[in-house]
Amino acid sequence: MLTKVLDFFRGGSRDFNEAEKRLLSFLMDALPANDREVLSRQLGSIRLVQRQHPGRLVVAYYKKQQAVPQLPYPGYEYCLAKVSYKSKGRTKATSLVLHNGRFMSFERNVPENPSDIESLGKVILHPEGYSGVAEEIDTDEHGEQST
Repeated sequence: MLTKVLDFFRGGSRDFNEAEKRLLSFLMDALPANDREVLSRQLGSIRLVQRQHPGRLVVAYYKKQQAVPQLPYPGYEYCLAKVSYKSKGRTKATSLVLHNGRFMSFERNVPENPSDIESLGKVILHPEGYSGVAEEIDTDEHGEQST
């Protein structure tokens, strides 16, 4: 009970919702075995999931980052995969993003409920042309002067 209260005050939960888990499972099926093992260990180390911008940005946090294994894709923001799915007859895509080799966020078109996913489309690993959603959100909230 205490952990639920703490999670509430920290604005998050200890786990991903069912729709997010479905996207992660689809990603795991597409990854090479070594990457799948590392990502699985990372996901098991997550201690807080925050949804500051539901549907646009979901961020994962680790208790002890030093103890979390890294994927071999360095950089501040690295798009590991773009996962597409059908929702209300339209194709949507969610970016799954690493931060310094660790899974950190779902970005853009993040399904909030399992019913938001009618069917899964495809996983594109290491897609070209990724741009983060955080700057867009900041501009939406604060105008052009914030960038």
